[in-house]
Amino acid sequence: MESKIFSPFPRSDQTQLSALCLALLEAQKKSWPELASAQEGLADIQSRLIRGAGYEVGVQFNPARRVSAGAAVDAESIKNRPCFLCAGNLPPGQKGILYQNDYLILCNPAPVSAKHFTVVHMQHQPQAIAASTGRLLDLTADLSPEFAVFYNGPACGASAPDHLHFQAIPANSLPLLQSFPGHFRIINDAAVKIYCGEGINRAAIVLVGGDKDLLLLQFARLVQAAQKVLALSAEPMINVLCSSDHGQWRIMIFFRSKHRPDSFYAEGEQRIFISPGAIDMAGLIITPLKLDFDRLDGEMIRDLYREVSLPEETLRDIIEEL
Repeated sequence: MESKIFSPFPRSDQTQLSALCLALLEAQKKSWPELASAQEGLADIQSRLIRGAGYEVGVQFNPARRVSAGAAVDAESIKNRPCFLCAGNLPPGQKGILYQNDYLILCNPAPVSAKHFTVVHMQHQPQAIAASTGRLLDLTADLSPEFAVFYNGPACGASAPDHLHFQAIPANSLPLLQSFPGHFRIINDAAVKIYCGEGINRAAIVLVGGDKDLLLLQFARLVQAAQKVLALSAEPMINVLCSSDHGQWRIMIFFRSKHRPDSFYAEGEQRIFISPGAIDMAGLIITPLKLDFDRLDGEMIRDLYREVSLPEETLRDIIEEL
């Protein structure tokens, strides 16, 4: 395991985590050919901005994301493949930052931006947010304000639902995060402010506050409210996006009704190869196929968001229960 550690964090020299991550990235580009190639491939990525339905959405053509977007996440497929996030299965050249002795911060080998990191738990355990929300807030604070950290639920975009992990990308790359509090209305103004998305065709709630314990309590209450309304004992289908600035955390939760839209499973030209995760829900839609990049418009994006999100009336029930 020692051969996989680029550096521990925290460090005695007080180096900031964001600076350490960038140092890791530069070192890995020199020592890990696969990452260097992936970083060079970013030059071929195409992007455009779609304005419609009252909000803006970025669309990125990124063919390197095809494997991740199309990953088989059914129980049988997972059982029959080695976990690619376990330390023993990482590529020989890959190294990471040992964060708080329980997570390893790695450069993502299929990045959506030059600064894209995957944060994997040192132990192989299922993707689940309940017991790891505190670490999500710690990680976000340590990476702030440059990076946002996100969690994809096991049936909401995670390509490794069997291994607990987060991801981090630059906070300024996500349109919905950058426009906050636009498109949101406040529904509770207290130590933890609660906002609800409006006119974005996504079932989204945002928790904002500077008290970690109160945020964790309110997040747990929100998840419990969703479980009650949806009659679930397991984790509801969610994507979670967390950012931090000036001592305030912002937790953006997207409530989902399905993993992938029906068009993902269609055949021929009817297929739209998009498997939405937190990045997509936050307004940066990743398209591994050029056909989809060229043909997506505001109406198609609106329909995609509505299809994979909980209905508005269900979100209202969750808010009332909360």
